[in-house]
Amino acid sequence: MYKKIILIWGLIMALALVKEVKAKENIIIKKLKNGTTVVIKPREDTQAVAVQVWFGVGSVYEKDNERGLAHFLEHMLFNGTKYTKPGEIEFEVEKKGGSINAATSFDFTYYHIEIASEFWKDALYYLYYMTTEPTLSDEMVAKEKPIVLEELNRHLDNPKNLLWDTYNKLAYKKSNYKYPVIGYRETIENYTPELVRNYFYSYYTPSNKTVVIVGNVKAEQVLKEIEKTFGSVKGKYYKPPEVPLEDPQQEVRREDIRKKQITRAYLAIGWQAPPITDKDSYPFNVLEEILLNGKSSVMYQEIKEAGLVQSIMGGYLAHKGTSQFLIYFVTDENKIEQAKSKIFEIIKRYQEKGFSKEEVENAKKRIINREIFAKEEVDNDAEAIGYSITVTGDINYDLKYLDRIKKVKKEDLDRVIKAFKDNNYTEVRLLPESVPVAQ
Repeated sequence: MYKKIILIWGLIMALALVKEVKAKENIIIKKLKNGTTVVIKPREDTQAVAVQVWFGVGSVYEKDNERGLAHFLEHMLFNGTKYTKPGEIEFEVEKKGGSINAATSFDFTYYHIEIASEFWKDALYYLYYMTTEPTLSDEMVAKEKPIVLEELNRHLDNPKNLLWDTYNKLAYKKSNYKYPVIGYRETIENYTPELVRNYFYSYYTPSNKTVVIVGNVKAEQVLKEIEKTFGSVKGKYYKPPEVPLEDPQQEVRREDIRKKQITRAYLAIGWQAPPITDKDSYPFNVLEEILLNGKSSVMYQEIKEAGLVQSIMGGYLAHKGTSQFLIYFVTDENKIEQAKSKIFEIIKRYQEKGFSKEEVENAKKRIINREIFAKEEVDNDAEAIGYSITVTGDINYDLKYLDRIKKVKKEDLDRVIKAFKDNNYTEVRLLPESVPVAQ
């Protein structure tokens, strides 16, 4: 999945006094008078279009009584608008052969439609209705609560979700990454219509919004419609607060979980990693490619192919704040220590001997080729732009990503892997429930 899936506003704030900017790849960037950022990338190589609306809204910014509210509000925006009935927009999009969805994460929320280019204006208006004039009535809040609570039940019934919720709770002590995006039963049950509406009108503001359109469109026509729609919206200025960085971890944090329905061992091991805006985020992407990405990766070849695990994956989980470099594997409980020992052996080997220039260059080529291929799809192309602006505050994270990957050197990887020690990681084990021994 292309989900690699922003608050400093670097380049975008610098464009506030500029009427219109044409960047690389014929990308048009404009800051509207009300603060909305618009990015349009016309492409003649496709008959599709992706329309996306991004907000600097996510669980990392929630207060205690709001846990899960960013996710809840995502649901609410599909419950009809001032101009449409509940379900009408989804029906119209699907009738035209398109798809519509949304996603809420720690650092962002976004709404997106992929559709044939002839319907780009319809898609724009649908998302305009949803993200500016949703029906947030008392009745709709009451209707949505049991739906989200049922989703929470499914989340809690999945032991793997418990593993990751536990991992985040252990790994994070200062920032709200320690809380699950979906929230908690007690907070969801206590949402009031006033709280939901206040959340929307406080944070879904023009200054916290980016509209992205990629596909076979005429930029002038798109800008005209965006000015009429998103450009007409009023709202108070909002800038998401900074996310506090974690103190350097100097101890092992571990927890074991045992569940009846589990038949194998699931392990997550991870170390603190730099925020996505840090220059070292690029070496960490290359490190992921070498160690864990796919069947040619070192961990797969030396651990999976050796029969120590059934599967192994992971990599650089980037955040606005302190990130994580994760290794996740599935194995038999009696092979845990052997697999873990091999993981640390591989890490120590690279710390002592370093990476070869050849494997670094090959990894960079794979990343570059995969990114180029992925961006042939308009939704991936638009997502990379929206994510860059919303999470890093700088569209150059996307525009210059491949150039910065190319500049990563073996010395960079030799340096960053030294942060992985045997006394500063977080580990969670999800294990089969122990069977009592008969007396």
